[in-house]
Amino acid sequence: MKKLLAFFMVASVLLLFGCGPKGASQETLNALSLAKRAAESAEEKAKTLEAERLKLEEKKAEKEAQVEELMRESGTIKRGGGE
Repeated sequence: MKKLLAFFMVASVLLLFGCGPKGASQETLNALSLAKRAAESAEEKAKTLEAERLKLEEKKAEKEAQVEELMRESGTIKRGGGE
């Protein structure tokens, strides 16, 4: 019984690994290469956009600070408490 089970296990392994495709076709390799280049390009674009987003957030913070300062100045002028 154990010999039969061992035979089926060995036969299964041979069928799974021995009868499969031996390698990828050139068409598949080309598609893989194209996909890899597209992924690298997308990653580079993502890095560029992330850097741009950070710069814009920095500008936004500066503009908000300017608006806040102008609002304070405007409130001071309206109350007549200028100089």
